[in-house]
Amino acid sequence: MLAKGGNCVLSGGRVEVRVGVVDGPPPRVLAVGLDANGRLRDGRDLVVPGADPSADGAVEVTEGSVRIDPALVDAGIARVVVAAATGRQGFAGSQVRSVVRGEGEEFVAVSSGFTAETLVRTVELYRHQGRWKLRHLGDGYADGITGLARDIGLELPPTPQANPLTPTPRAEPMPPRPQAEPMPPMPPVPAARASAAAEKSTPAMRVMGFVIGIAIMVFFGGIAFMGMSEDDSGVRCGTEVMDADDICVTNNSARHNRDEQEDINERGDIFGFLCLVPLALVGGAIAVGSLMKDPD
Repeated sequence: MLAKGGNCVLSGGRVEVRVGVVDGPPPRVLAVGLDANGRLRDGRDLVVPGADPSADGAVEVTEGSVRIDPALVDAGIARVVVAAATGRQGFAGSQVRSVVRGEGEEFVAVSSGFTAETLVRTVELYRHQGRWKLRHLGDGYADGITGLARDIGLELPPTPQANPLTPTPRAEPMPPRPQAEPMPPMPPVPAARASAAAEKSTPAMRVMGFVIGIAIMVFFGGIAFMGMSEDDSGVRCGTEVMDADDICVTNNSARHNRDEQEDINERGDIFGFLCLVPLALVGGAIAVGSLMKDPD
């Protein structure tokens, strides 16, 4: 058992690393070759299942397994990191078990104690004084491949289709998409009525409107015609009837004899008639309109 942070010397032959989750679904396994500064030199040094081997042919990844031939690793690569990724559920409460087999040797590294990590670096092979050694890492990233890419200098494209954990097959050219037929124009929408509640009229409302209109017409019309038909044999001074020699004194202290006051009264009757008749006509219009309103 290789303790976390511990290391050991490899014989130098081909190495296979098998990664699994104890009592959990199998993870996605990947491997990445890094330079002495821990940075990714080329995108081809990141290998995922189903993709081609690394540019130097030293690293190949299948489902759950990474095969590394240290003798073929490019001189510019200082370490090869093996990692495991899972879905949004992460590795919380899980143990990631890595079994490393070489020529006549086997090492087991168990990584645990995770909380929100969705990608875990399990082990790495690294150069040390001309020899290859194995180290147990056992750390991870809550943001998955994004966190790993940030540390190794990999710029991820914004589209999810180009996720490095998913190999991109050679795509066949797509046939041209047929143009969609233009949509027919929308039929004109008739103008909405101002208010359904305002237009609806019940029989009771129509009768009420008719009665109010007749009342207005009778009231103002009656006053107008009563004023015009009133007997003018007696000249009025306020509420009193004047005799032949009486003088009418108004509120503004003006003094008028009987003939002058008679002319004033006649002009007042005509003016009142002209003012009251239109009001009576308005009442008649209200009455007629109430009868003609179309009930809904």
